[in-house]
Formats: sequence, C-alpha cells, structure tokens
Amino acid sequence: MLIDREHLDKIKKEIAEQYPEFKDVEPEISEKTIRPQDAIYRKLDMGVPKQFKSMYRLKFERVVITADETPIDRILLVTLDENFEIIKVVESR
Repeated sequence: MLIDREHLDKIKKEIAEQYPEFKDVEPEISEKTIRPQDAIYRKLDMGVPKQFKSMYRLKFERVVITADETPIDRILLVTLDENFEIIKVVESR
C-alpha cells in the first residue's frame, strides 16, 4: 500500500515549513517491507514474532545554484513509519 494523497499532502506541508526550498517539489516515493527477525525473537524468548511492517521513503530533490553559480543537487530523504509519521529526515549539504 503506497501512501495516499491526504497523508502525502500533510507530509509535504510539514517539509515545506521546515525546508522552504522543497516547497513545490514532488517526492519520489518508495516502500520497504521489514520482516521480523525470527532469530532475535527466539534468542530473547519473546514468543511469536510481530507482523511485517512497512516503511516509506520520500526523496525530495532539487538543483540549486551556489553563490559562484555552480549547480548542485539538494536532496532531502524523509523516512515514514507505517502510520505515515516522520521518523527521520536526512539532508544533503
């Protein structure tokens, strides 16, 4: 299940507030399913492993011009949990 438009718009609004240079950028979206690590559950004697989880990554990318007129790529990676909450933001320098 990919992220729906309502959640995407909410995330884009939050990102635009914190990183105004990415305001009108449409992100590239990818989804990753994380499966439980059975060996860890057995080692810790935790019983039945939890269900599979989905994580989402939004990649915002924009070319900016530096003071000396050199174009560089600005990249912002936003990681979301399965409830579409931001858990991590990484930006390029």
